[in-house]
Amino acid sequence: STRLGFAATVGARPWDFLTGALSVTYVRATLDAPPLASAEDPDPPYRSGQLLPYVAPWVVRADLGAHGVLVRLGDWDLAGRIGAGFSFLSPRPLPFGAFADPVALLDAQAGLTWGPVDLGVQIFNLTDSRFSAIEYSFASNWSPPDAPSRLPARHLSAGAPLTVLATLGVTL
Repeated sequence: STRLGFAATVGARPWDFLTGALSVTYVRATLDAPPLASAEDPDPPYRSGQLLPYVAPWVVRADLGAHGVLVRLGDWDLAGRIGAGFSFLSPRPLPFGAFADPVALLDAQAGLTWGPVDLGVQIFNLTDSRFSAIEYSFASNWSPPDAPSRLPARHLSAGAPLTVLATLGVTL
């Protein structure tokens, strides 16, 4: 295979309390020769310049976070933090000329620290998007008595749903 592309990252801290980061990756991944033959697929499909299956051409991640002291309570400062992150994967090529759906996810987190006590909440897939973490395209047969089909079918592994995690930490 041949893979040509770039990766770029930029970070910013415009004020002491605010941090941001953006990373972008692009790759054009192509097959230089047919995939290896197997017993299940003795003549795998191939055309010159075909995109390498399962490799997303574009991957983007953006993060923004803020933190700082909110108020002084007794002997310690009450500090807070909040942040959000966005991930995007462009449609990934699949075998037989198909493409997986694009994936866009939003994550968030917030927390408070007061002296030795830290309380935090992390939320993944904030919008509860339904997406395929992994998507394949291959011939399959789920009905043994029938003649096996040579037509490709889409198979997927579902991505994680809305997930909320809470943490309580104590520093001794």
